[in-house]
Amino acid sequence: MDEIKSNAAPEAEQTTALVPADTALVPAGTAEEPEEESLILKFRKPYKFEGQEYTEVDLSAMEDMTAADLCAVGKIMTRLGIVNPVAEMTVDYAIYMAARASGKPVEFFQGLPTKEGIKLKNMVTGFLYGGDGED
Repeated sequence: MDEIKSNAAPEAEQTTALVPADTALVPAGTAEEPEEESLILKFRKPYKFEGQEYTEVDLSAMEDMTAADLCAVGKIMTRLGIVNPVAEMTVDYAIYMAARASGKPVEFFQGLPTKEGIKLKNMVTGFLYGGDGED
């Protein structure tokens, strides 16, 4: 038993030696809160729609949407013949959610370049599932 105790002390010293000396320990609850994620979809380059140029679109109204909006978009998807067990993970679903949130026509989002369409899908699904939607 004494042998175990005597081995524990050098192991503890080795463990603490692995932590950099300049690392400050922050008590729980005092760390800075992460900044609220932006729901503004910024385009890599200007996007033209109906003669107007856009550099971004504001989707922050998704914060105020309700479960009824989710159901309405689900019904639109069904009417279009898009049946998917995880419909909210599709580009189509993201387009209809974005149209509702922004007040822009569906065609605005359907005309986005492919990379912007995927960025839109990631933002909407990230919002719905609690992530930032950027990755």
